[in-house]
Amino acid sequence: MTDTGDTRCGFVAILGAPNVGKSTLLNRLVGAKVSIVSPKVQTTRTRVLGICIEGDAQVIFIDTPGIFAPKRRLDRAMVASAWGGAADADETLLLIDA
Repeated sequence: MTDTGDTRCGFVAILGAPNVGKSTLLNRLVGAKVSIVSPKVQTTRTRVLGICIEGDAQVIFIDTPGIFAPKRRLDRAMVASAWGGAADADETLLLIDA
């Protein structure tokens, strides 16, 4: 988190395998439907940002595509997007299917 005087802000990347609920969690955290939710694998193909504001703190959540062993070029691009979201974030939240 960045602390610049009275304002606090940070980026949190949400990572995990395909269809573990990353988009559902993002929607719940920000209190609005900002990311599409579907039972179809790899619905999220690029990073989606959602902002949660509590008092003087702002958290920007990054919903990423699922991480898996890619076989096609499109799959490699989606997995690279997920890892890029993690690299750009201040913190990483790993979501697993229990």
